Amino acid sequence: DLAQQCRAKDVPVVLFNRRLGDAHELAVVSDNQRGGQLVAQHFADIGVSRVGYIAGWRAASTQNDREAGFRIEALKLGLDLVDVQDGDFNPDKARTATLQMFDRADPPQAVFVANDYMAFTVLDVLRTELGLRVPQDVCVVGFDDVPTAAWNSYDLTTVRQNSQGMVDEVVALLMAAIGGQGVVAPMPLSVELVARGTTKRG
Repeated sequence: DLAQQCRAKDVPVVLFNRRLGDAHELAVVSDNQRGGQLVAQHFADIGVSRVGYIAGWRAASTQNDREAGFRIEALKLGLDLVDVQDGDFNPDKARTATLQMFDRADPPQAVFVANDYMAFTVLDVLRTELGLRVPQDVCVVGFDDVPTAAWNSYDLTTVRQNSQGMVDEVVALLMAAIGGQGVVAPMPLSVELVARGTTKRG
C-alpha cells in the first residue's frame, strides 16, 4: 500500500529484495529461483534423495521464487520432496516446522530452509532437541549467507546474495528516477552456493 501511495504522488519507489507484481514497478532482487535450483543440485551432488523444505512468509516473492526453483530442479533431478513446512521467516515457527518434519518414519536426509536465520533454529533443534548429527544424519542449507552462517558453531552451507550489489542498484535507480531519467529495472543479480560443514558428508 505504501509503495502505491508513493507512486500515486509521483514519489519514486524502488523495491529492495522484493517484488509486488505491480505493472511498471522498479525492483532490485537476487535470482532467488536460481538459488533454489542450486540447492537441489547440491543435494543431488552429495547423494541425498529424500529432501524437505521449510518455507518463509508465503506472501514474499523471495520465498516463492526460492521454493519454485527448488521444486522444479528437485523434480528434474529425481529428488523426493517428502515434506514442506511453513516457517514464516520466524524462529519459533521454524522450530515447530522442524519438529513436525522429523516426526515421521521417513524423515528427509537434507533440508533446504528459506533463510539463514530460520536455518540456525533448524540446526539447534536437530542437534540439541532431536539428537541428530549434522551432516551425518541430515544436511541443512540456508539462504542469504549472513555473517553468522560462517561461524564455527553453525558453519552453514547457504546461498550467497550480492547484498552490496543490490544496494548499489537501488541507489542508482532512485537517483536516476529523481533526476527524471528513464529507468528500467535490472535483471536479477546472480547468486552462488557456498558449501560449508552442514552438507559436507565425506
